[in-house]
Amino acid sequence: MKPYAVLAITALGGSVLAQEPKLPLPSPTRPLLESPNADELAKILGGRDMTIEDAVGIALATSRGYATSIANLERAKGRTGEARAALQPQAGVGGSLTIYDKPNVANFGPTSVTLQNQFNSIYTASISLPIDLSGAIHAAASQAQFSEVAARIDVNRVRNQLVSDVKAAFYQALRAQGQFVVSQDTLTNAQTRLEDAQATLRAGTGTQFDVLTAQRDVADAQQAVVNARGAVTLALARLKNVMGVDVSAPIRITDTGAVQEPEGVAPVVPPVSTPPLSELKIPPPADNSSRLHTAQNEVELGPDYQAAVREALATRPEVLESEAALTAAQRGVMYERRRALPTFSLSAQYVVQPTAAGFTPEQQGSIGLNFNIPIFRGGLDRARVREAEATVAGAKTDRRSAIDQVTFEVQQAYVNLAQARERVQVANVGLAQAREAFRLARLRARVGVSAGPLTSPQLELSNAQASLTQAETNRVNALYDYNQARSDLDRAVGRYSYGPGSGYAQPPTSKDTGQTGKQ
Repeated sequence: MKPYAVLAITALGGSVLAQEPKLPLPSPTRPLLESPNADELAKILGGRDMTIEDAVGIALATSRGYATSIANLERAKGRTGEARAALQPQAGVGGSLTIYDKPNVANFGPTSVTLQNQFNSIYTASISLPIDLSGAIHAAASQAQFSEVAARIDVNRVRNQLVSDVKAAFYQALRAQGQFVVSQDTLTNAQTRLEDAQATLRAGTGTQFDVLTAQRDVADAQQAVVNARGAVTLALARLKNVMGVDVSAPIRITDTGAVQEPEGVAPVVPPVSTPPLSELKIPPPADNSSRLHTAQNEVELGPDYQAAVREALATRPEVLESEAALTAAQRGVMYERRRALPTFSLSAQYVVQPTAAGFTPEQQGSIGLNFNIPIFRGGLDRARVREAEATVAGAKTDRRSAIDQVTFEVQQAYVNLAQARERVQVANVGLAQAREAFRLARLRARVGVSAGPLTSPQLELSNAQASLTQAETNRVNALYDYNQARSDLDRAVGRYSYGPGSGYAQPPTSKDTGQTGKQ
């Protein structure tokens, strides 16, 4: 078996450049209240057609899902700040004013002493500092920090998926337009055939059956045009919805910079022979009867596939996010274990009471050492540790699942790209054959070669037209399948994940995720 090495240029020839947003990114706390309308899109595009890079750049600033992931990151930052604040000194001032119905006076014979004035005001200033001898507060802060890392990587995950979804919708719209053009060509050919059939009928060399056959084909072609026109409109609406812009806004897209022909594939020109099996990389079966009962891997993927897997495992946000989540879970175990240890804190207070009476001083300061030693809490600490350890076990399984899923997606995208490239080659040859067959059928019908008592030239021409339409459709589908497969492989590897914005600009390192080795 020959390995698929065709992707070395088309798929693995360098990473995808980071896409810049076409609009200023909205504030995480002040997202867009309305999707951009036609006027706003016109300002961005300056009257030109929208390219695939324009669509991606606009979506990065207008996508609803991307904005939600950024808001989630802001919440995670807030939780990290809360956890870190517990390590800092706490200071404050306070006061109170109390009015009693009358002062409290004690009489000692002829002498009276006011124990409490009717108006009593107290002002305090205090400061406290936690003494984290057990490390519980640091563990909580560390857990929150890696949860924030996971939330930041999730922004990159959403970005990777968003770019892939926008490109998929863009290619689908171009595919729909291509099929619309095919339907129009089919209608034009059917109308020409109807004119030829009517002319031969008037000349006495044709039949009414030929005219009816051509009329039926025209009606079918008209219906196909109606369906294809609607499909283009719906495909553009889906593209706008994925981008996060006003679905009612009219747009016009172009395939400039979006569509690439696979290298090394013959164009749609003769020779019109089917390519040999060796070029299609399909090994001929030695014994079909025995092969029906067993299944094995028919594709030797080669070193390019292994390189793609390594890149994906180092780049895909799903894997990196699972590693950060695992680290956060491990810090959670540390935190739960240290929560059961004694806690200490220092405090200082200064009290000013201008209306002090009796034996109460007007000013008084104090310093204290506070501690708490848990003795018996009914097994609460052990239960919390057990729960945290179970969370770690689940996080490890999630990490393994992420690795396996990413590896599967890379292989699926890699094989799909290789197959799509071969389908373009086959479709090009098939279209060249169908065009030649239609030309010959039309020529035979005009010169009367295909006419006979048991044959209909229009029926032969109709069959040739149906084959040509199918070949043109196959060519459109194969071309956009190939370009969609290119985008799918880039997404599977994670090449759309990083760039300007709230997430990471580059893939985070093992130090960032807290996983410096096998866990």
